[in-house]
Amino acid sequence: MNTSGNFTTSASAGVSTINIDKHEPDADAIKMFCGQIPRNMHESELREMFEQFGPVFQLNVLRDKQTGESKGCCFVTFYTRKAALDAQNALHNLRTLNGCH
Repeated sequence: MNTSGNFTTSASAGVSTINIDKHEPDADAIKMFCGQIPRNMHESELREMFEQFGPVFQLNVLRDKQTGESKGCCFVTFYTRKAALDAQNALHNLRTLNGCH
C-alpha cells in the first residue's frame, strides 16, 4: 500500500483501490460499475472525470491477476447518491472515451 497526501492506494487480487479520505460515504451512496473504459486510461484520469460530479470515496479498477493490466472496467463509489446519479446521467451511453472504439 502506498500513502501519498490525502489518499492511499493498494493493489491486491486483481483490483487496484484508491481511498481519498477516512470518512464514510452517505448511507444511501451508490457503488457503480463502469465498463468500456480504455485499458490505457490511468486511475488519476478516471478520478478526474468522475470528480466533476462530486467527491469520490473509492475507485476500484479491475486488473488481470497475472499481468496487472486494466480489464477496462471499474467500480466507483461517490460520497453522495446525488453525485453518483449525476455521473450516471451525464456519462451513461452519452460519452465515449478515447480508445474505446
